[in-house]
Amino acid sequence: MIVSWKIALRRALVASALGCVGFMSSMSRAQDNDALTIGSDAPSLDVEHWVQNGNGKFKPVSEFEKGKVYVVEFWATWCGPCIASMPHLVETQKKYADQSVQIVSISDEDLETVEKFLEREYTANTESAEGAVAEDAPKTFRELTSAYCLTTDPDGSSNKSYMEAAGRNGIPCAFIVGKDQKIEWIGHPMSMDEALEQVVEGNWDREAFAVQFKEEQQMDLLMSKIMRTARGGKVDEALEMIDEAVANVKSDQVKRSLQMTRIQLLAQGGKSEEALAALDAMIESAEGANVKQQLRVFRVQMLLQDVSNPKLADGVTQAYEDFKDEPSLVNLIAWTLYESFSDGTLDNDALIKASRVASERAAEAADGASKAAILDTAAHYQLLDGDAKTALKTQEAAIKLADETLKEQLTEFLEEIKKALEKESK
Repeated sequence: MIVSWKIALRRALVASALGCVGFMSSMSRAQDNDALTIGSDAPSLDVEHWVQNGNGKFKPVSEFEKGKVYVVEFWATWCGPCIASMPHLVETQKKYADQSVQIVSISDEDLETVEKFLEREYTANTESAEGAVAEDAPKTFRELTSAYCLTTDPDGSSNKSYMEAAGRNGIPCAFIVGKDQKIEWIGHPMSMDEALEQVVEGNWDREAFAVQFKEEQQMDLLMSKIMRTARGGKVDEALEMIDEAVANVKSDQVKRSLQMTRIQLLAQGGKSEEALAALDAMIESAEGANVKQQLRVFRVQMLLQDVSNPKLADGVTQAYEDFKDEPSLVNLIAWTLYESFSDGTLDNDALIKASRVASERAAEAADGASKAAILDTAAHYQLLDGDAKTALKTQEAAIKLADETLKEQLTEFLEEIKKALEKESK
């Protein structure tokens, strides 16, 4: 019943909803003394395939030209946040196209994979002031990304020169290369606007940002070491490394990341009660609505990793209420649970009904590309709840909203519903 495209779709929706970074397959090998950082000379580029070139405006880059500004961004076709960042990259390139700014977006996937992705239908809402879809709205990801340089470098050389050298383990990740060919800023492309504007205008304080960035980068490098230690079976040693780091860091954000990693290791080591207690304490003491929400999301993710946890039902039901205004996030929770229901590892009628109500409510609130997927989730729960007639109507609605690449797969589940109705009628 569960097929790979559904899993991939929901992972993409979830990542977009959470604003999370997708993790690269390789861990950083950078060390403190040779890490690429703020103020470092920008490594040259050796990109194999330049797929898009800004509709002919830009040429392939190997050495950065003095006096110009570049954004070197890393992405992948499987990364939801990377895809969600594409419209912003388009807007940014258009804004600075005549100010000697060039965006170079690099994937380490093969050319065929990237070309296939670019042919996918682009279904984001691009409406005019009157509510009609704009005539010049991009219809495919190829059309959308044509404004900037989109490339692929299958041998991973660019990834090694930038991502691994800087100790960055997640994508999307952008590096701003300044007019003097040095690294000015590193971070998520959705957060680079202020820095890019100041770099272009010539009033960016690189030294001040370098001080702020240094501790975060050191923690990234330490985190890589911690995870390698834990994967090597030395969990207690990894926990000690985290405790020592927490006692010494000044940044609340870095400290929170370390504490969350500690909680994950506890949970993975079978100490789920201790992990949840520590996380609940973090939630209780957290300041700011956004931080509390991130921690609540993390709590649900932990519960979903262990469906035998007696706190699962109450935790998930509370999460449905907490995130009722975020349809894609509700969809993530509901579908993750559905996988456990469908493979027999979870059996809880009350939770089935709660998930059905939550997914139905999320479908009503959703719009755009996510609505079809959420309707599909609701239909799965309706059938699981013994209501095949409603499931049929819901799945038909999902198919009407789905793009052509998804309709065939959605129709497969529609046939399952019809078979269930036939059995009921006999």
